[in-house]
Amino acid sequence: MLRKIAVPIFYYLFRLWSMTLRIHYENKEYLEEAYEKGLGVIFAFWHGDLFITASAGINQNKKRKIYILTSKSRDGELLSCFLHKFGFGTVRGSGNRGAIGGFLNLHERLKQNFNTALAVDGSQGPRYRVKPGSILLAKTTGAVILPSAANYSWKIALPSWDRCEIPLPFSKCLIKIGRPLMAPPETEREGIEKIRASLEDELRRLKGVCET
Repeated sequence: MLRKIAVPIFYYLFRLWSMTLRIHYENKEYLEEAYEKGLGVIFAFWHGDLFITASAGINQNKKRKIYILTSKSRDGELLSCFLHKFGFGTVRGSGNRGAIGGFLNLHERLKQNFNTALAVDGSQGPRYRVKPGSILLAKTTGAVILPSAANYSWKIALPSWDRCEIPLPFSKCLIKIGRPLMAPPETEREGIEKIRASLEDELRRLKGVCET
C-alpha cells in the first residue's frame, strides 16, 4: 500500500524538482570518448550524491540503459520502484545481503553493453571510503570507471550517515567527471587496491573533500 502511494507522489515531485535545476557538466568528453570506443561505463559516485546522480542520469539512460545497484531492504525496494518509473534498470543486492548475486547481475548487464551506476561508498558507508566492487567489475568486464561528483550553489544536507545532499530548486549544479580508470584482466590484489585508492582520491578531489 505504501509503495502504491509513495512512489507516484515522489515521482512527480522529483520531476518538478529536476526541471528547476540548472545542471552543467565538466569534462563530459570523457563519457563521449568511452561511447566512441564502445566501452561499457561504470558511473562511480558518492552515496550522498544519489539525488542529483539520478536526475542527471535520466538523459544518459535514454542513450544507453543504466542499471543501478540497490539494497535488498524495504527502502531499496521503494527506490527500485521509483527508478523504474524513470526507465532505469535496477539490480538488487548490496552489503551482506545478496552482494554476490548483485555483482553477477551487474557483470551480465555490462557484458550486454548496458551501463551501470554504483555508489562506491556502499549503502551503509563509511562515508567517502571506496569499496572495491567497481574495480572488480571493471576488471572482469573491460568497462571503464567514470568517477563523478556534484557541487551546488544552494543545498540542504540530510542528517544521514552519507550527509545526503539535495540541491534546492533553481540551484546551479556542477557535475564534475573525473579521469577514467580501467582495471586490466590481469590486475592482481595489489593492483586492485592501487586503483581503488586512485578512485577514492579522484572522487574526493572532485567533491572537494579534505578529511581523512
